[in-house]
Amino acid sequence: MSTTESIPTSHEPSHDPDERALFSRLAATMAKHRRIVIAIWLVVTIASAPLALSLTGALSGAGWDAKGSPAEKVRSELRTDFPQLGAEFPVVVYHQNTPITSDSSGVTALVAELADGPRVTMVVDPLSMPPGSGMISRDGMTAIIPVGQEISEDAQRPVAAGELGAYVGTLTIADGAQADVAGEWSMWSDFNEMNADALHKAELVAGIPTLIMLFIAFGALLAAGIPLILAVAGIAIGFAVLHMLTWVTPMSVWSMNFSMMIGLAVGIDYSLFIVSRYREERAEGKDAIKAIENAMSTSGKAVFLSALTVVLSLAAVFLVPVMVFQTMALGMILSVIAVALAALTLLPAVLVAMGDKVLVSRGKKDPDIAAEGRWAKWTGVALKRPGMVLAIGLIVLGALIVPAFGMKLGMPGATVVDQGYTSRDGYDLLVDAYGPGAAAPAYVTVDAADANKVVTIATATPNVVDARVVTPPAETGRVVVRVTPGTAIDDSRTQEMVHNLRQELDQQVTNADVGGPAGQNTDLTDTLINRAPYAIAIILVVAFILLLVVFRSLAIALFSVVMNLITVGAAFGFATIVFQHGVGTNLIGIEHQGFVDAWAPLFFFALLFGLSMDYQLFLLAAIRERYQATGDTRRAIGEGIARTGRPITNAAIIMIIVFVAFGITGPIPPTELGLTLAMAVLLDATVVRVMLVPATMALLGDKSWYVPKWMAKILPVVNFSH
Repeated sequence: MSTTESIPTSHEPSHDPDERALFSRLAATMAKHRRIVIAIWLVVTIASAPLALSLTGALSGAGWDAKGSPAEKVRSELRTDFPQLGAEFPVVVYHQNTPITSDSSGVTALVAELADGPRVTMVVDPLSMPPGSGMISRDGMTAIIPVGQEISEDAQRPVAAGELGAYVGTLTIADGAQADVAGEWSMWSDFNEMNADALHKAELVAGIPTLIMLFIAFGALLAAGIPLILAVAGIAIGFAVLHMLTWVTPMSVWSMNFSMMIGLAVGIDYSLFIVSRYREERAEGKDAIKAIENAMSTSGKAVFLSALTVVLSLAAVFLVPVMVFQTMALGMILSVIAVALAALTLLPAVLVAMGDKVLVSRGKKDPDIAAEGRWAKWTGVALKRPGMVLAIGLIVLGALIVPAFGMKLGMPGATVVDQGYTSRDGYDLLVDAYGPGAAAPAYVTVDAADANKVVTIATATPNVVDARVVTPPAETGRVVVRVTPGTAIDDSRTQEMVHNLRQELDQQVTNADVGGPAGQNTDLTDTLINRAPYAIAIILVVAFILLLVVFRSLAIALFSVVMNLITVGAAFGFATIVFQHGVGTNLIGIEHQGFVDAWAPLFFFALLFGLSMDYQLFLLAAIRERYQATGDTRRAIGEGIARTGRPITNAAIIMIIVFVAFGITGPIPPTELGLTLAMAVLLDATVVRVMLVPATMALLGDKSWYVPKWMAKILPVVNFSH
């Protein structure tokens, strides 16, 4: 192997004998002080519980503005100089079956009662407004009643809107009439409630199947419960930290479901791999201390590297200057760190404390060891016909990738909330009476002298149905022009309208800024699309470097990154088929949006790349361990896959259960993420691990371990043998 770095074997020990000792020493320390370690984790978990359980109420629906965007500037100007516009007020949409002008009693009574509502500081009576104000619909049967509330910070806006919605629900409305609370903050209040309900449902849906699967995996009830308990403990601590962060900065409600989903999935995975390896060591006759040392020096190291990969991948999301996405990433990072710490510290203590109770019953063979023969047989096919197996795998994944090239991106509006909630019902009333664009106007702030010019330009812009000045001049000498599009906020034509309007205003008007809901959605989508390539590039570079360092192989680093890209592409194709084209949406009870959420590709990529690296690391670590022991690549492939086949399959099934549970119980955003992640894990654990990896390595042979000599001299040695 003149062109290949010499890999340490059983006859050639690692030139860095202390490299493996870190995780062994950690395991020994945790085992030696197991009572103290367990007690500390128990106290911290119990102390975290109140904060974790009350997290929902502390999270915010705010933070959707792209920092530094025109829409953010307009929002600030509206709040400071035009509070009377009520651009962010909750809006009570009132509808009756007779013209309001001929029977105004319902509106009059409602306005009077709203004045006594929670936190209410003002109520705009539509009957007192000029006919051209648009407060009463053209058919005269629907009225808009803006309601101002006392708010000191954005985090309170969804709460206050929710209180108003609950209050309106208690009022007596005239027969045949309907009143609902619509608007941005009412929508987030309802979304928060849906999120909390979905979280509880997902826990129930995932809990029992996961426990059953863990029992099948281990064949022992106590062993089965350990990964679940450790994952829950880690999530509780992660949630508590997330709650404490809300004391200093707003944290998005979106961070909760996603962090729960990821924390539960990877926490169980990490525990399962360590427990499986621990039981394997015990089956070979080692005592508890030696077994946990060996398990942690191999599987524990892989857990650390896997968690590091996920964390670094998610950290790239911080390149997107949007609070919602930064806090989503932060929430998931906290969960991954917490469950990884539990796996690396609490788990060794628990396993040693439980002694033989976590082992397979006497007289029974460990199911992981028993399954090695079946996995070796299948791997033999891939090793015998690597070209054919590789081609079949690539064709399967390639067929799924094709739809991804037609992916359309957008951001959902009020339809993200289910019908039956007041914000959604109010939105539907508003759209029925005023058209789809009424709920998503653009607001243009401009010097009063140029206001009419803006109205003229806006009126001539395609897809604009109305443009008018809606405020008197402020002390700054500026006014607000409301521009109403003919399409909904989640329609690509609305974004096109904003782009066209901005282009014309930039050329013809000085100091005119376009914001409002339409502008915010457009800026958000544009920011995500523009920043995503940089974040993805960083993820790819970090993953490549990590793989290169861990496996000291240029070939493995390259083909692992390529395979992960292929897996991600296939998952993108699946998301396009389901959420853009609507295939199967009726089965999962969600509305067909006609696009994939603009935030999704970046998060899909970060999470999918991190999670696909999960199994890749465990598998390749096992193969490298066998290669270090034998010096035979083909033998190492067969033995590595045979050893990890059943544990990885069980882990994948559990992860899929968790993701599907969150996917079928939540609103559209967690549904998109959950089902797409489930598909990616399925593809990664089957096509990639069973077909592409062994076939590729078989074709490469000893070149799988190739690394230039100059690079070998500077790379550290990460030893996976003991």
